[in-house]
Amino acid sequence: MKPIERIAMYLQFKSIKPHAFEKKIELSNGYFAKQLKNKGSVGSDILIKIHEHYAELNILWVLTGEGVMIIESVETEQGTVDEFTYKYQVESMKLKSLEEDLEKMNTVVKDKDKIITLYEFMLHHQTAANSDLTN
Repeated sequence: MKPIERIAMYLQFKSIKPHAFEKKIELSNGYFAKQLKNKGSVGSDILIKIHEHYAELNILWVLTGEGVMIIESVETEQGTVDEFTYKYQVESMKLKSLEEDLEKMNTVVKDKDKIITLYEFMLHHQTAANSDLTN
């Protein structure tokens, strides 16, 4: 998992909207969503702003995935964070699996469209050939 995905996990855990997050750390509108979609990297200047505005978020965890999401000195029940992290990872795997299945289904549909087009072509030429024979 990349740092941008861990930041998204934190935002979801804290119920922070991406727009509010962007505004708070002074990012342009849509920057975070674009980086997340492309699984982009997060620069040190952005990490510093995140650390300044979201002190409970463990920056080492954001960077490496090691340790815990929420720094323990801030009052939070670690079990809740761990449970959320686990559920988030499971749901992410399910989503990835569904995206792969969708891609496979799209390939099957395209193949079937090609077969239908081929049958229509053959039928059209067979009808034309029969028409030529009767004339």
